[in-house]
Amino acid sequence: MAQFAGSRSLDERRRRRLATESDEALAEPAAPPVVRRVAAFKTSEKSRGPGHFPLRKIISARLWKHSAVGLCGLLFASAIAAAGWAAEVHPARLGPGFVALFDLSTARLVRWYLSTAIFLSSQLAMLIWWLRSQSLRDFKGRYRGWAVCATIGFIAAFAVQTNAVRALSETARWLWHIDDGRQSLTCLAALVVFCLVAWRFLYYEMRDCLASLALLWLTCLFAAAAIAPMLCPTLPIFAFSLRLFQCSTAMLAAFCLFMSFLLQARHAIHVTAEPPAERPAWFVSLWKRYRGRGEGARSEERRVGKECRSR
Repeated sequence: MAQFAGSRSLDERRRRRLATESDEALAEPAAPPVVRRVAAFKTSEKSRGPGHFPLRKIISARLWKHSAVGLCGLLFASAIAAAGWAAEVHPARLGPGFVALFDLSTARLVRWYLSTAIFLSSQLAMLIWWLRSQSLRDFKGRYRGWAVCATIGFIAAFAVQTNAVRALSETARWLWHIDDGRQSLTCLAALVVFCLVAWRFLYYEMRDCLASLALLWLTCLFAAAAIAPMLCPTLPIFAFSLRLFQCSTAMLAAFCLFMSFLLQARHAIHVTAEPPAERPAWFVSLWKRYRGRGEGARSEERRVGKECRSR
């Protein structure tokens, strides 16, 4: 245990000790007692594997089932947007009850859809956190970031469902007499900072699952599209068209976030729960490749020059 005393946490020391013991056990010569110990270790390691998690039946390994879930989510979001359009265009034909339920100015069903999708995504983040915590190779403890993302998601779902953001903004305006434009820019700046930090962590965690990473990019694009009209309030667009656009893109962003976490949970259960391999960024790889080609060309020129001088 002395060689692991310099580690930062107890979990890190335990992971390094178990990983070292596994390597030593597999490197021992084949003998009857040693074979039994290696077999016992393989059994215990297999019980930690992705295919032996007790919650593996909750999330299926078949992609067509996840596609069906995604199709249902898209259809439901489309139905909410279409009902909001109908409530605005034909209010006399549909009645006050239908208009009150689907009106996009209050956006009751839109807020319910957003809070539900974010809440389910947070639950999936907690599941991924538990799955990633079973890894023996995560020496840096990156799995804790999933718990942080889940906590942020639970708070965001509560804020969206209860419309707490508007209540806080009105309270801040009443207390400190802040104008609406300055307050909106401050809130947007804080939101962008938090989103960038969370996106950076999720990007590094989802590099081994391309489908989750692609949906994460779509989440960022749709969220940016929903927030962009707030920065330009003088756009030459009708108010209802702007509300419809914002509600639709916000629902698409929440839907893509849920599907991204769902596919990442499938990857952690049925593929591997280990952290993604460390590799440099794409621009660093391109620079090293370009630099390597330049050094190779210069070394070839020097070799040819030496051969010519020797002749």
